[in-house]
Amino acid sequence: MDKIITNLIGGAGNQMFQYAAGYAAAKNAGLPLFADISSFDVYKIRSFELEKFGFKINIANEDDIARLNKKHLFKKTLYKDKKKTFYPEILKIKHGAYLRGYWQSEKYFAHLREDILELFEFRNYDFIKNKDILDSIKNSNSISVNLRLGDYIDDEENRKIYFLCTKDYYKKAFDYISKNTQNPRFFVFSDEIEKAREFLPEDYDYILADTANWQEDMYFMKNCKHNIVANSSFSWWAAWLNQNPEKMVISPSRWLNKYSGICDRDMIPDLWIKIEV
Repeated sequence: MDKIITNLIGGAGNQMFQYAAGYAAAKNAGLPLFADISSFDVYKIRSFELEKFGFKINIANEDDIARLNKKHLFKKTLYKDKKKTFYPEILKIKHGAYLRGYWQSEKYFAHLREDILELFEFRNYDFIKNKDILDSIKNSNSISVNLRLGDYIDDEENRKIYFLCTKDYYKKAFDYISKNTQNPRFFVFSDEIEKAREFLPEDYDYILADTANWQEDMYFMKNCKHNIVANSSFSWWAAWLNQNPEKMVISPSRWLNKYSGICDRDMIPDLWIKIEV
């Protein structure tokens, strides 16, 4: 049976991009979607996370992976995200295929927004440990502020590709929100919550959301009225899943280190407000 297989690798945000692009390719082809999670057998930095949303995920078997994840002489089955820009060819696939890459653009699946919103809605809320934070978010003009610090600081390979959003970026983002909405209340989310203070402007009040798990982070951030994002796929998804029709999403003007050699022009949605960095 023909099928689309999408390779999953990286953290939750990257897995969401890979699955969403695969979902769009499979839907357009009229074929079932399967996920290859075998990379996590050797990639121990991150774990398979999509199962926490609670929807059914078909797991690809070794035979189908071996059959599709290679070059064929007369039929293309392996599609790679080589240039990191939108590659519309995967939306034209009509036969079994294997998708390998990150596919970090809404252009793959924006036309299926309602489907993707339903996919990435948690089926149960047992992960919520800080209901007081959630109540504050829902009962105020809440602004999520995300900072990706840890491996953007400590990992040498990451530093070649990603840059740290600076205090200047966050100051401009806070200023913009404050001028364009009333009584904003800033909720800060970060992988290093205490260190985040060093990157935030001193002349604003904010709440450090010391959450229990990544599901809380994503669910709380997407329930804020507006979002200030970092150049992180996790941050990106929290803002994209926000269903406030009047939301403002503040983003850095680029996503990657200017010296990385990778084009990031399709990563930031057109409607987001971009601050020059």
